[in-house]
Amino acid sequence: MSAPGDARHLLRHASARGVLMEGIKGKVAIVTGAASGIGKATAKRFAEEGALVAMLDLRKEAIEEAARDLGLEEGAFIALPVDVTKDDQVRSAVGAVVERFGRIDVLCNIAGIGGKVGPVEDQTVSDARTVIEVNLLGTYCMIHHVLPMMKSQNEGVILNTASVDGTACYAYEAPYAMSKAAVIHLTQCLANENGNTIRVNCVSPGWVKTPMMDETADGFGDMDYQNEGDLVDYGPLGRAEEPSEIAGIFAFLASDDARILNGVDIHADGGKYLGKQ
Repeated sequence: MSAPGDARHLLRHASARGVLMEGIKGKVAIVTGAASGIGKATAKRFAEEGALVAMLDLRKEAIEEAARDLGLEEGAFIALPVDVTKDDQVRSAVGAVVERFGRIDVLCNIAGIGGKVGPVEDQTVSDARTVIEVNLLGTYCMIHHVLPMMKSQNEGVILNTASVDGTACYAYEAPYAMSKAAVIHLTQCLANENGNTIRVNCVSPGWVKTPMMDETADGFGDMDYQNEGDLVDYGPLGRAEEPSEIAGIFAFLASDDARILNGVDIHADGGKYLGKQ
């Protein structure tokens, strides 16, 4: 296992080659949901900007495959299989990150599920509980275990993933929408608690080209994001968002350039939900 000093040497070596950008260079970032979609794109963006990335997802094989796809340099990342709803697994993963890299500068909570689509009477309490456990309590669990380390460092950045559905109330996604609304409020509570040293913000994407979007679209049964014409009426952007576009926002929020942003919910939806809050 590499020591923290080895990781710093890797960064100095890469910096000397002129590869890295400023912003989050040298920071240690945990990214959940890192095997696909927005999480994978965010891990890629963070690594490109010189961060050391802990990639968390359910299956280690999927994370390692994602890391190979991204061309991440060995030593610049760690792959950790974690179910974010399991307290013991999260505690162990956070400990492994600290052991490997020596600190945690950024926590990026992206792991989430869409759940079933349909009216409330067709969605059981168990259906709703599953969505809330992953999207809300999984986010809470990660924060609960990372905060002590950030407080000991007297600095850190926590970034959560909400959704425009958390503020724009649309039919047939009640469990998902209420889980994301709660993430927004959790973000603001944490910003109030820790604002002097630890910044906490969230990003609310709209429709993003991810496997979860495919599943949700299948649930509605009337949308295919690959047919761009279907999305003309979904806002000024006229198309679905790319995971890399959301990743760029996370990279900015993680950087010192965003030092005055705290407790903010950024609607990254191309203006899709203007006037619908």
